[in-house]
Order: sequence, then C-alpha cells, then structure tokens
Amino acid sequence: ERCRRSRVAAAVVAATQSTISSTLALICAMGASAVPGVRRSARLMQELPVAKRERPVTGERPVAKREKRREVPDTKREKAKAFATAAHASTAREASARADGVELIVGCDEAGRGPLAGPVVAAACAFSPGAEPIPGVGDSKSIADEAEREALYEQIVAAPGVVWSARVVSAARVDEVNILMASLEAMRLSIVDVLGASQRRPATALALIDGPFSPWKEGEKYVDFQQPQPPSDVALQVEPIKGGDAKVYCIAAASILAKVTRDRLMRRYAELWPEYGLAEHKGYPTARHVAAIAKHGATAIHRRTFAPLKAQELPPPSADELRQIEAIEAAAQAKEGTP
Repeated sequence: ERCRRSRVAAAVVAATQSTISSTLALICAMGASAVPGVRRSARLMQELPVAKRERPVTGERPVAKREKRREVPDTKREKAKAFATAAHASTAREASARADGVELIVGCDEAGRGPLAGPVVAAACAFSPGAEPIPGVGDSKSIADEAEREALYEQIVAAPGVVWSARVVSAARVDEVNILMASLEAMRLSIVDVLGASQRRPATALALIDGPFSPWKEGEKYVDFQQPQPPSDVALQVEPIKGGDAKVYCIAAASILAKVTRDRLMRRYAELWPEYGLAEHKGYPTARHVAAIAKHGATAIHRRTFAPLKAQELPPPSADELRQIEAIEAAAQAKEGTP
C-alpha cells in the first residue's frame, strides 16, 4: 500500500511540473499580458530567452506608435502660433468693404468693462485707403508690455490721414445705466466723432464693432440709449464681430487707443489716491485692490454697483468730487485727424 501511494504521489508531482512547464511556455509565447489574471513578473521575463520577448519588459508602447502620434498636427496650437507671429491684425475685412464701394471703414472697441474703479473708454479709428498697416497692431489685451502699447498708440495717431476718437464714460454713469449701456454709449460717441470729423463727409460708412452688440442696440428697452445718432446724410452699416479686436486691423487699432487712454487716466488717478495701487492694476479687482478698499473705503471713481461694493450701499460721490473727475476725464478725451 505504501508503494502504491508513493507511485501516485510521484505521478502527481510529475504532472504538476509538466503543467507548470506548459504554462510558462504559453506565457513566453503569447506574452504575459495576453493571459487573463496573470501579472507580468520582471524577474520571470528577465529569465526568459531574449527571442521570446515579443513586448518590451518595461510596458512601454512601441516607439513607432509614439512617433506616429507626434506626426499628427495640433491644429489649434499651430493656428495660435501662426496668429502670434503675424505682423498685424488682418486688413481683409476693410479691403473687402472698400471693394464693395464703402467710403469710410471705422473700427471701434472699448476698454474697462470689468474694473471696480474708473471709467469705461471706447475708441473709434478709421485709416485712409492704401495706408500701410502698422506692424504689431493687434488685440491690446495680447500686448503685455505697457511701453509697447504706448509706442503703438503714438504710431496710430500719427498715421497719415487717420481719423480717431476716444470717449470716456465715468464710473458714476456706469452706476447709473449699467456697464453694458455705458460701454455702448462710449462707442456711439466715438463713432459719431469720426463720422463727423471728415472734411468731406462720406456718403457710405461701415462701423466694425468688437463684440456681439451694435452700439445702437435695437429693442424696446433700449429706446433711451440711441443717442447720439449717426449723421443723417451718412448711410452707416454696423457690423458687430465677436473677437474683432484680434481679427480686424481697424478694430485692433481702436482697442489700443482705448486701452492706452484708460491706462493713462488710471495713472492720473493713482496720483490722487496712491494707497489703492491704481497705476498697477488699473482698477481691476486684484487682491491688493480689494484689500485697499476694505482698509480705506471707496473713492469717487469706484463703481458702487459692482461687487463687493454693491453690498455696502455707499453714498454717491459729492458734487465737488464729480467736478474734479469730470475735469480729468474731459482732458483725457481726444479726437483729431482728417482724411
């Protein structure tokens, strides 16, 4: 009986060893990842013959696949890179309008919708036909260097035959009518300035506007926000363009004029209220600005309808403060140039 049991045990051991050998051979031939429930052992794979390693032991994907993925172009990245290296915003829309017989093309944009303090400023700009585009003129928000914006501003206003205007609408007016209506009001003022500045008034004109709205927004609730009107003898078309300050040359130029005009104003206000750091953040709600408001309170140029000031129910600026602000902002407004 003992001999029989020994023979049976020996047979079981032999069968088990055979099964293990077969399994290892299968793993070796198929790769560990192909057998469900079997984890790859680095030590085991090291011991296998090199010829049997059909997949890399580190789990890396084949190099050829990675190279193929790199060959696929990143369309968005390439477009952004191409735009960033462009000499200036496109003049194609202006050229198309002139080809259709439009006599005057005006670009318009605003600056200062988001700050807690200071006015909103809009500028309008029209170049003479055939004027050479100024290198670097693009969306003012993409020009981080303040000195570069200032230099471009000076080149724009000095361009031969340019007609331009920058209009300032105060923080008090923003609180009175809301920021959208104040922005559109500044746009209307600047566009009408340009239309009326020509020695020979154009019969046809096109206003290209940054954003989704016409300054002469239609609708029952906007009937009180239509002034000033364009000259009656000018057939004016208005074309809002989302992202127009990055796409259309004359809008980009207007965005620089508006931004620089407002920045200069905020530096002037920083001299009156140095504790707020207005020259640095230009009235936007930075941590330093919000902390300064909490410590010193609001000034006459802070927008009382904007959070967090709205919750404080602050009194409006005094008459003397308003007169002082009006004088500063009136001096900042400018329009000049005749085609």
